Amino acid sequence: MNILIACDSFKDALDAPSVCRAIEQGLKLADPSVSTRIFPLADGGEGLSDVLNHHLDLKKVEIEVNDPLFRKIKAAYNLSSDNKAAFIEMAQAAGLQLLTPEERNPLKTTTFGVGEMILNALEKGAKHIVLGIGGSATNDLGIGLAAALGWQFLDKNGEILQPIGENLNEIRTTRPPQYNMTDDVIFEILSDVKNPLLGKTGAAYVYARQKGADDSAIEILEQGAKNLIKTLKNLSEMTEIEGAGAAGGLGFGALFFLKAKLKRGIDAIMDLTDFDKQAAWADVIFTGEGQLDSQTAHGKLIAGIISRAQQKPVIALCGALEMPPQYIKELGLKAAFPIAQKPCTLSEALSLTHENLEKTAFNIGKILL
Repeated sequence: MNILIACDSFKDALDAPSVCRAIEQGLKLADPSVSTRIFPLADGGEGLSDVLNHHLDLKKVEIEVNDPLFRKIKAAYNLSSDNKAAFIEMAQAAGLQLLTPEERNPLKTTTFGVGEMILNALEKGAKHIVLGIGGSATNDLGIGLAAALGWQFLDKNGEILQPIGENLNEIRTTRPPQYNMTDDVIFEILSDVKNPLLGKTGAAYVYARQKGADDSAIEILEQGAKNLIKTLKNLSEMTEIEGAGAAGGLGFGALFFLKAKLKRGIDAIMDLTDFDKQAAWADVIFTGEGQLDSQTAHGKLIAGIISRAQQKPVIALCGALEMPPQYIKELGLKAAFPIAQKPCTLSEALSLTHENLEKTAFNIGKILL
C-alpha cells in the first residue's frame, strides 16, 4: 500500500513537516513494509516557508523588519535560484504569533514589515512575488505594506499618518510613491478565506476579535475601512471580491496597491509542489490540521486535498474534532480522528502533539494495513 502523508501545521505545536513525520513513524510502527511519502502542505498562512523549502530549491533570505508594533525583528523569505521569484509569508512580519495576548490590538498593529520584505525582494530583482496572507495580527487594509513601498496617507491637516488600523478613519488624501517599483512585477496573493472586505462577513466583524479587538474597536475598524474606500474613489466593487477581507483587509490592499491576483492558497501551493503527481501514486492519503470545524470546508487545506485526491480515500487527524459526522461525510473524508489520548490542558496537549499523532497513526495503521 502506498500512503501519501500531506498535512498542515498544528498551530503552536508542530510545523507541517514534523506533523507528517510523526504520522509516518506511527504507520511504520504498525507495518514497517508500508510505502510512505511525506508531503507537507500549507494553505497560504503560517508555515508557508517551511512547506516551500521542503519541496522547492529556494534560497532563504533573512532581514530585519518591523513587527506589528514597529519593533525590529528578524524575518525570512525565500528566493528562487535566479532571484526572479520570491515567496513571502506575511506572518513572518505581521503574524499574530509575534504578539503576546496582552499586546494584541488591531487598532495599533501594522503590515509595514510585510512591505519591507517585498521591498527587499524587489531590490534583489524579483519580478514574481507570491505572498501568503494567513495568520495576521492586523486590520490595516494593507496601508502599512503600502507605506513601506512609498505610499503616504495624510490626515485633514496634510500630516502623514502612522499606517495602523485606528488611523484608517483619519485618512483624507493619499500620495503614491514617485517611483513605483511594483509596476512590472506579478503579485499572487494566497489566501485560505473568501470573506469580502466589509459587512458582517467582512474582515473586522469576522476576524478582528480574535486579534484582540472589542466591540468598539470592531466598529472603528469597519468605519475606517469605509473611509479608505471613499478616499480611494469608492472602489466598492473591489471590496466584494472573494478574499478582499483576508488578513485584516490585506487582500483588498494587495488588489489596489499591488494590482495583485488573489488565489485560493491550497490550490496554488498544490500546483507549485506538483501534488497531483503524488496523489496519483497513492492508494490512501493521510492529512491533518489542528482543528476540523465548519471552516474546514471553506478554502482550507483538507478541503483542497479532497478536491484533488483523484478518488483516493482521505483520512484526517486533528487536535480538535468539532465537525459533526454528517459534515465529515459531506466533505468527502473517509474518516477523521482526534489525537487526544486523555483529558489534559491545552498546554499539555500541545506538548504531546508529536506523541499523540504517532499513537493515533499507529492504531489506524494496525486496522488499515
